[in-house]
Amino acid sequence: MNIAIALNKKFLRYGYVMLTSLFENNKDEDISVTVLHRGLTEADFRNYMELAGKYGQRLSPLEITEEMIPSGLPSTEKWPIEVYFRLMLPFLLPESVERLLYLDTDIIVGRPLKELYEIDLSGNLMAAVPDNSDGNLSDLQNRIFEEIIASDRDFHYMNSGVLLMDIKALRDAYTPEGFVDTAVKLKDLITAFDQDIINYMFHGRIKSLPAEKYNLFARLFYNSGYDYRKVKAAGTVIIHYTGPKPWSGVNLRTDMEKFWWEYAVMTPYYHEFLEELVMAEIENGFENTNEFKYQLYQREQLLDEIDALRARAKEYEQALKDCSALLQKLGGTPQ
Repeated sequence: MNIAIALNKKFLRYGYVMLTSLFENNKDEDISVTVLHRGLTEADFRNYMELAGKYGQRLSPLEITEEMIPSGLPSTEKWPIEVYFRLMLPFLLPESVERLLYLDTDIIVGRPLKELYEIDLSGNLMAAVPDNSDGNLSDLQNRIFEEIIASDRDFHYMNSGVLLMDIKALRDAYTPEGFVDTAVKLKDLITAFDQDIINYMFHGRIKSLPAEKYNLFARLFYNSGYDYRKVKAAGTVIIHYTGPKPWSGVNLRTDMEKFWWEYAVMTPYYHEFLEELVMAEIENGFENTNEFKYQLYQREQLLDEIDALRARAKEYEQALKDCSALLQKLGGTPQ
C-alpha cells in the first residue's frame, strides 16, 4: 500500500500523530509511506523512522528542493507551497508505483484502509469526497467553475485532503508545466489553491466517495448532529479536521476531537500538546475567540426574538381584553 503525505516544520508533530493512527489501524498491511517535504533534516525524521520501524513499515523522506518546485505557483501562509506537492507525485515516484493514497496531516485514520485503497476507480484518475462547500462555492470559485457547471450538472467540487490516485494514468494525463500553467491562469481567482486546480483540471474524472466513511469533516458533521459515538458506530475510516484543529487553544471544544487525542497520547509529543493547549487557552481566553463572539451574537439574536415575542404576547393579551369587553357590551358571554 503506497501512502504519501506532505510536511513542513510546522506540521511535523501533527503528521506524526496521523501516521501513528495509520500504522496502528493497518498492522496487517505492507505500507510504504513517502513523506514529501522541504527543508527538513535527518534529525527531524528520527522519530518518524523509529515509528515506522516499530510497526515494521517503510517510510521514505523525499525532499523537494527549490529547483524542483516550478516557478510561478501562488501561495500564502494558509496555503503554503507544500500543498502542490501532491500534484508532483506522478513525476517524483518510481515507475513501479501505479496507485497511491494521498493523506493530509490533519486527519486521523480510525480503521483499516484496505477497502478504500482497493476501490475500483472505474476509469477515473482519482477518487475523493465532495468538499463541505459543495453546492455553495465562493464568488471567485463560481467564476472558476461557471463554464464547467454549465456543461456538467453533476459537477461536484472535491476535497483534496484524501486522494486515491491512479498514478500510472495521471502520468499520461498532464505534465508539471500543465498544472503550473493552470495555476498561473487562475492565480487571481483561486482561494483553495491546489484543491481548486485539481477540481479544474480533473473535473469529470474524479470518482465521488461517501464523506461519512472516507473523509468525515469533523466540525461540519458535529454541527449536523454527529458525535464521537455516532461516528464510531458509522464505521468511519478517516476523520478530517478541515477547520478548527484539535490541538489549537482557540476553539470551542467538541467530543469529535477525542479521536485525535486518542493517538496523540501515543506519541512523544503528548505533553507538549497539552501544555501548548492549556497555555493558549489561558493567554487567549475563551472570550477572545471567534466561537465565543459568535455565541454572543446568537445570544443577542435570541434575546431580541424573545423581546419581540413578549411584545406580541402583550398585544394579544390586550386584544383578548378588548374582545371580552366588546362581548360584554353586546350581551355575550366571553369564553
